[in-house]
Amino acid sequence: MSITCYRWVEPIETVVEPLLTLYRAIFEDADDAYLTSRLPELVDPMLWIAEDGEGWVGFKLAYRRGASLLYSWLGGVHPRVRGRGVAAALMLRQHEAALADGYTHVETRTRAANNAMLIANLRHGFHVCGHEVDARGIPVVTLRKALA
Repeated sequence: MSITCYRWVEPIETVVEPLLTLYRAIFEDADDAYLTSRLPELVDPMLWIAEDGEGWVGFKLAYRRGASLLYSWLGGVHPRVRGRGVAAALMLRQHEAALADGYTHVETRTRAANNAMLIANLRHGFHVCGHEVDARGIPVVTLRKALA
């Protein structure tokens, strides 16, 4: 089944249940409380979703971190549609909207072992700008992209 729609969803509070459903389908270690406890704290959240005839199949969630920095926090694609360019299409839409909203940079973080995400970000103009070991002992890479 092909992707029928990409759209920006707001307000985010109105779509918590479908977002949680997709989040659980994408992430094996999904923790509802992790997501739902953070949502009310996000400043100017930007949620892009991809849909097909069966429902939501991908999402990209970002929020404002400062006057001109968009932090691309969380996203993923349902396993049944991976490899079809959905993540790249969501990323491009997010970056176009961010630029139109006056953001100058996008920043994201990913686990160092997540090669697919690292490669996708590098292919779309991100540069490695930092790394650390998080509180759980997992190496994490920070990437940043200039939008203009």
